[in-house]
Amino acid sequence: MDENELRRKMQAGELAANNGTVMRTLAIAGCDFKFLKLKGLLLALAGGMDRMALCSSINYLADSGYLQVRCIEDKAPSSVSDAELEDLEVKLTPRGIQLQRCVKKDPLVDM
Repeated sequence: MDENELRRKMQAGELAANNGTVMRTLAIAGCDFKFLKLKGLLLALAGGMDRMALCSSINYLADSGYLQVRCIEDKAPSSVSDAELEDLEVKLTPRGIQLQRCVKKDPLVDM
């Protein structure tokens, strides 16, 4: 195994762990039926996950259909790529609830 392959596997493992942490935290917060401000999620994960790691996880989970992301102000769909973290809120989609409850599996989400 060369250095690049090892680095890629380490990054994938870190992303999977972070994605699982985000999903579990959203489940604890009851976000299967209400939206949670991403700023609150960042504060809840303080010390365990930095801003960039959270953005990466939210981006993956939303693009995979597990999260719905919208702007707080106008409730329009959005993404961490298009808006500031403090301006967004998220909730689990039906697919995200299935993943969180281990009905579905994803190799990049360690539940």
